Amino acid sequence: MKKFRILFLCLLTLVLVTGCKTENKEQKLVCTTTENEEGMDVDQVISMTYQNDKLKHMTMEVNFKITDQQIQQKWADFKKAMDESNEEFNKGGVSLKVTVDDAKYEYKTTLDIDVLNASDDVLEEQGFSDIKEDDSTLEETKAEAEKDGAICTIE
Repeated sequence: MKKFRILFLCLLTLVLVTGCKTENKEQKLVCTTTENEEGMDVDQVISMTYQNDKLKHMTMEVNFKITDQQIQQKWADFKKAMDESNEEFNKGGVSLKVTVDDAKYEYKTTLDIDVLNASDDVLEEQGFSDIKEDDSTLEETKAEAEKDGAICTIE
């Protein structure tokens, strides 16, 4: 009995010293969609970083590429309309960046959200007010995105 007690105490000490370590697992979910609508290709890539199945960071890139020559002739008007609804900013853990390639008729927006540190006010302004409270796991998010037609991979 004494040997058992010593062995038990040694194991208990080992567990207390090393701890019951919880994983600090980080995974990235990348989902892409491609659509062609009326002379324009729209590619969207959403990259979501999860830590212990909780969303902590998200980047969404949307690339519009004009493929129709008639629309290409109105490229300046298209850019102006896009610029009016996509003003660049970087505040409160959220940023929006715009990249334009006039030669390729491409207009790309990149929205970056530091979910853990983003300002609630800025999130609300951008239409992401519920992102901090969303408790969807990586697998649930993947399943929902794929149901909506996205192609997703886990890295």
